[in-house]
Amino acid sequence: MNILMLLKPPVHMQKRSNLYTRHYFFGLSLTVLIIGLIAFSDNFLFDVGQESNSDPRFIVHGLLMYAWLGVTVVQTNHIRRLNTKAHIRLGVTGFVIALLMILTIAYLNTIGQAYSELPFFGKANRIFFPVFAVMILLAYLKRDKPELHKHLIMVGILLMMEPMLSRVGMNTGTDAMVVAPLLWLLLWISLIVYDIIRLRSIHFLTYSGLIFLITVYALVM
Repeated sequence: MNILMLLKPPVHMQKRSNLYTRHYFFGLSLTVLIIGLIAFSDNFLFDVGQESNSDPRFIVHGLLMYAWLGVTVVQTNHIRRLNTKAHIRLGVTGFVIALLMILTIAYLNTIGQAYSELPFFGKANRIFFPVFAVMILLAYLKRDKPELHKHLIMVGILLMMEPMLSRVGMNTGTDAMVVAPLLWLLLWISLIVYDIIRLRSIHFLTYSGLIFLITVYALVM
């Protein structure tokens, strides 16, 4: 028997690649950025005189959020184009921006409403936030494991999507209670499809993240 055949991993362990998997994370990160732009379009297009636009705390948070989402798009594009060196060079900058963004979220949570006074989705976001922060830290530490690295970042982002998705409904004149869950579900399904095609199974972070999200909402509602 050919020695190469012996060294070849079993079929169930082989990763598959097609047009969807090659461009998926770039497409997902670009979609999240676009959702973010629509979500807060009132701040910089339609209602620029609103109170939050004169509050430096929200301005700094918003700039850091868009900077990080922008870096995520650039980074996934580097990987899509197999430009590993550029991806590595930008990685530290992206991580620093992510840390600063996380600090602004922590600060805004501290000065915001008490947990007990929040609506159910606000309570869920408070629970998701520390998990998101840990996942971003682990993503940086596990950057030598590509699939784990990518899933830590993207599952973390998906957990934190509610504020943007709800505002998409508000800024498009649609029902946020319908639009937000629907878009959220489609994003999770897209990741599940990627996993099935690429990994031949659903990544543990994908299904555990989705189960965690559903469980949290079941508890806070």
